[in-house]
Amino acid sequence: MTDTGANELRKTTGTSSLERTARDAIAVLADHGIAHLVIGGLAVQEHGYYRVTVDVDLVVPDVFDAVEILTANLSGPFGGVPGRQDAVRDNRTGALIDFLPAGRVVKAGCQVPLPEPRSVSDQPQVVTLGQLVSLKLDSWANSPVHRLRDKADVVELIIRRQLPRDLSVHPAVRRLYEETWDAIEAEKQPGG
Repeated sequence: MTDTGANELRKTTGTSSLERTARDAIAVLADHGIAHLVIGGLAVQEHGYYRVTVDVDLVVPDVFDAVEILTANLSGPFGGVPGRQDAVRDNRTGALIDFLPAGRVVKAGCQVPLPEPRSVSDQPQVVTLGQLVSLKLDSWANSPVHRLRDKADVVELIIRRQLPRDLSVHPAVRRLYEETWDAIEAEKQPGG
């Protein structure tokens, strides 16, 4: 992870173990030729909105393969999570890694598919800002009460990064993005 502000946040809040967990898991995946993309809270941090997160979200081509590879070494740092076939836990830090399937939507009703990771790397590959905003808006639109943080992430990214109204987002969430952008602009106006 490269954003200095995100690194400082993780140090200050005691969540730097998430970065270690992500890097260690990504290195193992790379050794086995598995591409990845970092999404979720860590991606939000890396794109300039410094808020706390407590897990690692990775998009991979095959969730089962990723989990199997990370948990194959029984004395290794990663273990399975009872009742979950899409997650592992870092036994050293307690951090959870959630794996999501590339090219598929997060849940029924969503319209934005998770991006396809293209390159194998032992360094964290963070989803693009347009993809992150698209995924966050899609998640919020399909569960507006439970996924309110996703909408807040988008608002904060627009403000902090001064994102343009014509940011390249998925067509399924273009209207939501423009409405959010316009509302932020309207509040900047006197009396707004």
